[in-house]
This record gives sequence, C-alpha cells and structure tokens, in this order.
Amino acid sequence: MGEKIALGFHTCVDFEMTWDAKVVEQMIREFDVRDADLVDGDIPIDSVRALLISSLWHMKRGMGCELVPDTNQICLDFANRFQYRVTIGGTATRAAMAISKLGYESAIQLCCFNRYMKELLPKEIHYMVGVQHEREEVYPHVILSYQGGVRIRANDIDFTTPRENRVMFSRDIDSLLIEVSEDYAPMIQDAEAFLLSCFSEILDEEILEDRMDRTRRLLGTLPKDAIVVMEDGCYIRKDFRVYVHQALRDVVDVLSMNEDELQEYIQRRIDILNVEEVLDAVREVYEKVKVPTLLVHSAAWALTYGEDARKYERALEGGITMAATRFWRGDDFGRKEYEETGRLAAKEEGKRFRQEIEERAGEAVCCVPCKDLRFVENPTVVGLGDFFAGGLLPQLTKDRRI
Repeated sequence: MGEKIALGFHTCVDFEMTWDAKVVEQMIREFDVRDADLVDGDIPIDSVRALLISSLWHMKRGMGCELVPDTNQICLDFANRFQYRVTIGGTATRAAMAISKLGYESAIQLCCFNRYMKELLPKEIHYMVGVQHEREEVYPHVILSYQGGVRIRANDIDFTTPRENRVMFSRDIDSLLIEVSEDYAPMIQDAEAFLLSCFSEILDEEILEDRMDRTRRLLGTLPKDAIVVMEDGCYIRKDFRVYVHQALRDVVDVLSMNEDELQEYIQRRIDILNVEEVLDAVREVYEKVKVPTLLVHSAAWALTYGEDARKYERALEGGITMAATRFWRGDDFGRKEYEETGRLAAKEEGKRFRQEIEERAGEAVCCVPCKDLRFVENPTVVGLGDFFAGGLLPQLTKDRRI
C-alpha cells in the first residue's frame, strides 16, 4: 500500500500476431470473400469468415476496432493461422507495465488471473486479484496489427491500407464480467492518480449496472484530490457507452478517447487536421458526456478540452512520449530510451494544428503535437493507446520524475 498510481480493472492475455499479407490473402480466397462483402464492419461475428470480413472493412479504412465473436473458438481458429507471441494486456495492465519500465510502482486490481499473469507482471506492479479462481483455460485477446501502405489483393479485393492500426477480437469470459472488488479500497487510499479502463466488452445490462455501482463506491474511497482518468473504448453495445459515461461522470475527472472512438461517438468521419471539424466534434462530445475534461489522442496530436484544460499539458506530453517510445522501441526500452524519444522533433502538421486550435478555442483547449516518427522502419502499433494512458499518470502525481 501507499502507491501514488492506481489502476483497474481490465486484464487479459493477448495473442500479438505477426503480420503476414500472404496469410490474409489466402484466407480471402479460402472463404471466398469479395469486395461486395466489405460494405459494413459492424456485423455479427459468427464465423471466421465474418471475422475476416469485419477486419478487412476496418483495414481498408485504416481504422482500429474491438470485436467480440460468438465463440472463443473463432478467435483461436483465426489466430492459429498466424505466428504470434503471448503477452498480457488490458488498458490498465499495459499502462502499469509501461510506467514500470521507468521505475514507477503502481497498484492494480486484476479482473482475471492465470499462469501468464504470474509470469509476466513486473515486480513494480502490486496487484490484487479480483476473481476467486485462477483459470487454466485462456481466452485470448487476439491482435492483428497492420502497417500503412500494405496492399491486399485477392479475388476482386484490391486496396492499400491508408495508415497503420490494429484489429482486436476476443470472447473473454473475464472481460465480459470485469469483476470490480471493493476489497481493493485499502490499496488505493494514498493514490494521487487512478486510471480506469473501460467496460466495453460487457454485454449484460444487469452486470454493467452492478459494476457501475461498485466502481462509484470504490472511487469514492480515493483521496479527494486524486485525479481519475477513464480511458474510453469501442463498445460492443453502443448504448452501454452512453450509460457508462452517465453513470461515472461524477467520479471521473478526465474522459480519454482516441480519434476512432471520437468519430464513432459523433457517427461521422472527420479530418483530424481540420481544426474546425475537430473542434466541432470535441465540443459535441464534451457537451454530451459532461465530464470536467475531455481528452482526445490521435496520430498527429493530443488535446484536452474543458475545465482546467491547460493543467494537463505535462500529462499530454508524457502520454505522447510514452506512446512514441512504444511505437519506436516496442517492449525494449527504459528511462534512457524514453528520454531520447522526448527529445525528438514534433510533427510539423501537429504543430500547425496546435497553433490554429489554440488560437480558435483559447484557454478551453490545450494541444500537444505528436512526435515525428517517419524514420521508424518497423513500428509497434499494439498497445499505443494503453501506453499513452500510462504515460499520463506520472505527470498527474506530485512525484514527477519524468
């Protein structure tokens, strides 16, 4: 106890697949997928073929997504066509692992527990298990990362991915339940920053209502000046996203979402470098969610909007630097590499965007441009949002060593 950084509650096992365009194209031919099938990415995932179609739909648009197939076997059958490595994830868990690389200790309540948790959690993470039993069966979160500029050509399908991103899918019992234990309260009594991961995979209304009640009570035990950041997600049940925002708006200080989640919320695509379009979208979401501060992170910039937006500038810089370090170095970095990333130049388009949006919105917005990473030949795109969220946290505590 006594940790200044606390997190909860999503934990999972990730299968990080190695990209192989030949395997994807072979699957297109095997399942006879045609361009006419790629009309909608929001379809029931009742087979490997349906999972492939939804994945291709998102890849064609350079979008990320989180999908829940009807069975765990669909996930395994898809994953077993690729080479992959086993890691542990979940926004809260991977964020804690990110800051552990810089020597920061943290406390986390896990919503699942198995042999991989015991083997892979760093010693800097002090954890409480929120479930009663250790599972032998693994329900993986399968991650298919793709680079920008990749051409997919099979049958009559022929497109090039406009940017790098990732498709994630799982049928994880623990994620469908996301246990929240109020026994975690003693471990967060000294916390100055709390990262709350989303509840996007819960599909049962009664379970979600219960988890909201528990979360409110638990966060109510934090010190009064603790800052709570909630990382949003792509909800399977779209109506649940609105419900979660409404249920937690009184106990959350910052709601954070990426550019895809922003556009999903407003139900239209925007140009992330068009100041007017971005500002209209941010204001629309802010007025609806009614949290003190909205945070949006994109491939070009990150910004806060609302109450005391400018006080989060250091946190935005920390998140951008951490995500950029992950993009450049993967898992192989420490404080030295993090600081080297921090000295990289910012993207020119991000710098122009910052100047324009701050001139337009004044004190209501704080914007920081992302790093120029065009030199990176083999980027890591898995977990960038999680690492961004982790990078915020040290800057929200009084112990700002980075």
